[in-house]
Amino acid sequence: MKKLSNFAVLLVLLFMVACGGQESSESEEMVEIEEVQESDVSEESGEDELYGAGQEITEDMRVFFVNLNDGDVVNSPFVVEMGVEGMEVEPAGALAKSKGHHHILINRAAYPTGEVVPMDENNIHFGDGSTQTTLELEPGEYSLTLQFADGLHQSYGEPMSATITISVQ
Repeated sequence: MKKLSNFAVLLVLLFMVACGGQESSESEEMVEIEEVQESDVSEESGEDELYGAGQEITEDMRVFFVNLNDGDVVNSPFVVEMGVEGMEVEPAGALAKSKGHHHILINRAAYPTGEVVPMDENNIHFGDGSTQTTLELEPGEYSLTLQFADGLHQSYGEPMSATITISVQ
């Protein structure tokens, strides 16, 4: 709640700067309204809900490869379909309860809960909310880990990951 209060103050300051630094009774009124709304929300919910990587992962939540199985032999390029149960896929950018997006990690194990998934050739992000892609890999054996992460790319950890090994011909 303190972060939200700081955000409200920042918004008021930005409004004041945009208006030439002149204080008005309207900006003071805005702060009072926002503070009342914050307290109303906190009291109504009665609990501190955790969003993003900090939320509890239950047994009904999982990610999986839809069209690939451990030990599959594929020809490159190949399609990868990504699935999730117990959570919703949405584009990156905001934290929302039980929502996030996929990442494919090549030859890499799952990231610990809360760790930001880096973006490079071995950590492929689907921050646009995609659930299917085409991979092109050189012949060889690969470990593919499907990692679900929150809107800020923070890993939901091992419980929201699935790893398979495939061979590319």
